[in-house]
Amino acid sequence: MKLLDSISFPGSKLGGGMKTGTGDDRYAFDEAAGWACVVDGATDVGPVRIFAGAESDAARYAEIFAETIVRHPADAREIPQAWFARLLPRLRATIEREVKIPLKDAPLASYPTAAATWVRHRKGRLEGATLGDSIAIVKSSDGAVTVFGEAGKAADEQGRAKTVMAMTREEQLKWLQDVRAIHNTRGGYWVFGVQPEAADHIVHQTCDAPAGTKALVMSDGFYRLVSPYGRYTDEGLIDAVVARGLGALMRELREMEASPEDDARIGRFKTSDDATALLVEF
Repeated sequence: MKLLDSISFPGSKLGGGMKTGTGDDRYAFDEAAGWACVVDGATDVGPVRIFAGAESDAARYAEIFAETIVRHPADAREIPQAWFARLLPRLRATIEREVKIPLKDAPLASYPTAAATWVRHRKGRLEGATLGDSIAIVKSSDGAVTVFGEAGKAADEQGRAKTVMAMTREEQLKWLQDVRAIHNTRGGYWVFGVQPEAADHIVHQTCDAPAGTKALVMSDGFYRLVSPYGRYTDEGLIDAVVARGLGALMRELREMEASPEDDARIGRFKTSDDATALLVEF
């Protein structure tokens, strides 16, 4: 695997204005082992912080997730399902050692979570594992296009945001906390969190990946160019990145996110979201 391009830009704060730090996205990859991953930490909405001294709980959790998959990568002989079953209990143990209050005492709305998409090339195929609204667009050397992840989740969030952004700030925060509290519970929304049973809900996908296959792995903030903005199709986006580079596409994205007044109309919780993407070739 070869890393062709990478980018990670922070976006707006939930209450307005741009972030001053690095944002809540992280990425990791190993060219020799043939894998790459983008991690999108879920914006802090809980009533308490659980990590001391971090830029945000979301950023620290994304860092720990990325560090853990680098230190404890999948064995080349094992399927992703087996690796994640081993990885997530290890991730929780790492979190438990670092938090300033025991998880059992923390409000559920303060539990750290993240969306992530991981891809690996093995035996002439590309394997993908996704939880949440991150995405990978794969284009093989013969022109076939496959999307890893659940692309419809971006449209689902857009619909929710149109409703929620009509509320007062206090109502918005209460709604966000209530939704976060049911993450990784029966009837809730499954993401990478501190619950090892989330491994049972990962979306696993595979596709043929002959030599020359490219993959664009990204957080939902970068995928906004497809949904909700509709500037590109899935194939059009990866083609544009290959032709013009991630920097040019990021500038185009941010030009479309200049006006907070459009948030409720478009359906976005933040004017600009943290946006991260990797372009890799196998």
